[in-house]
Amino acid sequence: MADLKLHPAVERVTILHKDPETGRFRPSAVYKNEGRKRTSKRLRPMEKFIRRMGKAQARAAAVYNARHDRSNRKKKNGWLKDLISNMGKAHKQGWKTLRN
Repeated sequence: MADLKLHPAVERVTILHKDPETGRFRPSAVYKNEGRKRTSKRLRPMEKFIRRMGKAQARAAAVYNARHDRSNRKKKNGWLKDLISNMGKAHKQGWKTLRN
């Protein structure tokens, strides 16, 4: 339900469930709009850059961890033998994420 795309005017989606003991309906919030935090106009470019940098670093770390595990499974001390190439490829993926 987190990837549900609703109009920004929608603040909440509530479903009513029937309580088996009492027979009454109870509300259950399925979606609640948290709204967005505002940033001053001068800081928006820096915030956008920092956000993109964080996403790029997370991508690079995920790629490196996957390659590290794969190298470790394939060879004895494989993570160490493939360290430079794994770091380079992870860096490349992170850089691609930063540019896009």
